[in-house]
Amino acid sequence: MARSGIETKNGINMSAQAGLGTKFTPNPIDKSTPDFVDLSGLGGPTFILTVDTEEEFDWNKPFSRSGFGTTHLTSVPRFQTLCSEHDVKPCYLVDFPITEDRFGVELLAGYAQSDQAEIGVQLHPWVNPPFDEDLSNINSYACNLPKALERAKLTHLHAAIVDRFAVKPDAYRAGRYGAGQHTASILADLGIAIDTSVRSRFDYSAQGGPDYTDHPINPYWIKRGAVIELPLTTVFGGVMRSVGDLVFGQWFGSQPARSALARTGLVERIALTPEGISLEKAIQGIDMAIAKGVPVINLSFHSPSLAVGHTPYVRDDAQLADLYGWFIGVFAHLKASAVRPTTMAEIKNASGILNGF
Repeated sequence: MARSGIETKNGINMSAQAGLGTKFTPNPIDKSTPDFVDLSGLGGPTFILTVDTEEEFDWNKPFSRSGFGTTHLTSVPRFQTLCSEHDVKPCYLVDFPITEDRFGVELLAGYAQSDQAEIGVQLHPWVNPPFDEDLSNINSYACNLPKALERAKLTHLHAAIVDRFAVKPDAYRAGRYGAGQHTASILADLGIAIDTSVRSRFDYSAQGGPDYTDHPINPYWIKRGAVIELPLTTVFGGVMRSVGDLVFGQWFGSQPARSALARTGLVERIALTPEGISLEKAIQGIDMAIAKGVPVINLSFHSPSLAVGHTPYVRDDAQLADLYGWFIGVFAHLKASAVRPTTMAEIKNASGILNGF
C-alpha cells in the first residue's frame, strides 16, 4: 500500500538490508538462478486468494498506534459467501488489531474451523506490540527493525492468532511487503512454512522498503526444507514485456514514464488484484501467468476494500460493485482455463515440508 508517513532517521542502516528485503538471495549451490520449489504435486496450475485482513486507517496520514477501525469486518460474510460459491478458500492474513476484534475473531475462526477459509499472519509493526520503536515510515517496514524487535512483534502476533483463532497458521505476509534478511529464520522457528511478502516487480526502496524488481514470480525456497516464498503474482504485458524488468527497473523508473509506456502498449505491469487493475487487464495477466507456467497464481487485496470508504479503491457503491464483479469474472475465467483453487496447507504439503524434505 502507498503511504506517506513521517520519514525520520532512527539509526537503522538501510543499506545493510539483505535477503528478501533487497535483491533476491541466490541459491548457494547455483548462484545464477533461484532455488525454485517443485510443486508438481499440485497436479497442474492453481490459484490462491490472499486477503490482507487488517484495520481501517487513512493511507495518506502519518502512522499512528490508535485511531483505526475494524467496522468493515461486517462486510466479510458477503465476500466469503461468494468465495464458497466458487469453491475458493481465501487465506485471511490477520494482523494484530483484527485479533482484538471479538466479532472478527469469531467470524474468521468459524470459517477456518468449518474448512471454508484459512487464517494466516500479517504484521503491521506500528499497531503490533511490543512498541519499542519510533513511529516512522522507515519503521513501518518490519525488515528495518532490529532483529530482536521484528521477532518479538511477530512472535506476539503469532501467539495471539494461535490462542484466539485456535489455528496453526501456515502463511505470513509482512505489512507493506516488508520482509527482510531475518524473516525466514523467524518464520521457521514459529513453524510458518510459507512467506508471501514478496511483491515481485515492485520497488519500495524510495520509501525505505524492499526492492523486489528482480524477484521471480514462481515460488522459491528462502530457507530450504523449511520456508518457501510464494510471491504475489505480477506480470508484464505489451510488446516489450520480455524486457519488462529492465524497462521498469532501470530505463523508466518514474511513474509518469511507466504510465506513458502502458498507454502506448509497450510495457504494462499487471498486478493480479482488484485494487486498481481492471477485470480485462487481470484476465490478460492470468493468461500470461498460465503461459509462463506459474504453478500458483497469487491473487491479493486488502479487506477494508470490502466496504465503502476505507481504501482509495472503493469510494462508492459503484466501485464496490466493480470489485465483486472483478472476483466473479476472475473466478469464471480461472475455471474456464482449468486453473483450480488451492490452499496454503496444500501448497505446504506439495512442497515436501510436511514429509521432512
